[in-house]
Amino acid sequence: MKTRLLCAVMLLALAIGLATPAAAQWEPPQGAADKAQAVYLYQLDTETLVYAKNEEEQRAPASLTKLMTALLLVESGPSLDTAFTIPQDLQPEFNEIRANYGTTAGLLCGETVTLEDLLYGCLLPSGNDAASAIAWYLGNGNEAAFLEQMNQRAAELGCTGTHFSCPHGLDGIAQGNYSTAQDMFRIARACMENETLMEVMCSTDYWMPLTELHTKADAGAPEGKSYQIRSTVVMQNPDSPLYRDYIRGMKTGFTDEAGRCFVSGAQQGGASWLLVVMGAQDGLAEDGVNYAFHTTANLYDWALETLAPTAAVNTETPEVQLPLRWCAESDTVGLYARDPLVVLAGTGSNAPEIQIETVVDSLDAPVQAGQVLGQLTVQVNGEIVGSTELVALQDYQRSFWLYTGDLLRPWLPLLAALVCVLLIALVLLVRVLSRRAAVRRRRKAIRVAPPRNKPPQNQ
Repeated sequence: MKTRLLCAVMLLALAIGLATPAAAQWEPPQGAADKAQAVYLYQLDTETLVYAKNEEEQRAPASLTKLMTALLLVESGPSLDTAFTIPQDLQPEFNEIRANYGTTAGLLCGETVTLEDLLYGCLLPSGNDAASAIAWYLGNGNEAAFLEQMNQRAAELGCTGTHFSCPHGLDGIAQGNYSTAQDMFRIARACMENETLMEVMCSTDYWMPLTELHTKADAGAPEGKSYQIRSTVVMQNPDSPLYRDYIRGMKTGFTDEAGRCFVSGAQQGGASWLLVVMGAQDGLAEDGVNYAFHTTANLYDWALETLAPTAAVNTETPEVQLPLRWCAESDTVGLYARDPLVVLAGTGSNAPEIQIETVVDSLDAPVQAGQVLGQLTVQVNGEIVGSTELVALQDYQRSFWLYTGDLLRPWLPLLAALVCVLLIALVLLVRVLSRRAAVRRRRKAIRVAPPRNKPPQNQ
């Protein structure tokens, strides 16, 4: 195994984040969230929990309940252009809503509207009448059936501390209507991923139609429209003293038990955020805006100014080069991150270093493209915030000669000695053979040559 530490400079970027959120690592300025009982601030691009406070505490969600009601409507399938006549059966409930000073969208039993009208009426002015009408429609007149749908969908989203007993949020914990900041984040995130809901929740106003019961048009009403409903999300209103151009929807809520609640989306610099504020102190600040909005502004202003998604690892640059044996084409292999990693980190002078630790095995050819050769871990402020596999991008073939040479290398001294012995033996053998050949030649010459001093015979 081999370990290397590399340091990367912070670069502002946005990419696909990690699947598992890290624990909250940051603390907002003192007093930023003091007015709220529960908070959950999440950076969506990096899947990072930025700050949480009493996030698992069960609380009355008030009209945040309507997020689930609206989600079920857009997921149910029928076109939002579908006409719906509000049944007289809802009159007792409408009367009760008004008796409890619940907010309404001005709906009347017996008039015909569209599902789109109900959706806008539920989300913008927080109409309890619209929420009840949606429940009647989706439950086929049986509110209990609709509540079962609400609780089933909450369970599917991973909510473990939530139970709904009404479609609008007027019920409290004693009646069985409760949730947590963490669970409301899960529900709100599902809403944020729905384009139709985001279009509705990012609207500041909407014109309700002329009907058989709403026959008069307010001044300035477009053709076929009767009266205007407005969003309760004042932070989207440029005329508000707490206007923030980064706010993207979503839903407010209030009852005496629940306190001031606000779930909001935010987007700035291509980065997306989601914040849940529950149980904020009732009453208004000096600027006339309630404390749920002030808590939201405090946390977003701090987070968007001091934190940003930061590109820690890309897939185009090798994180480390490792020596490679037995390959004729290359003697190193570049290890690349399989997935890009983007983490949440401080900006400006407060930007921390990102430490990247790679752990890999020694490499011998052959190596295949995509082969996992190690693990890369990213840390911010000493906390592990992401990891990915390290892989080779191309094939590296084994050279027969290099491989064979390496196998034989330990035997080279013995082979050299053996060759020397063989050479010496060969030299000695040649010398012996040469001498023997010389002797044989001399003996042959002696036998063939005539005697030198012997006189001629038989003259």
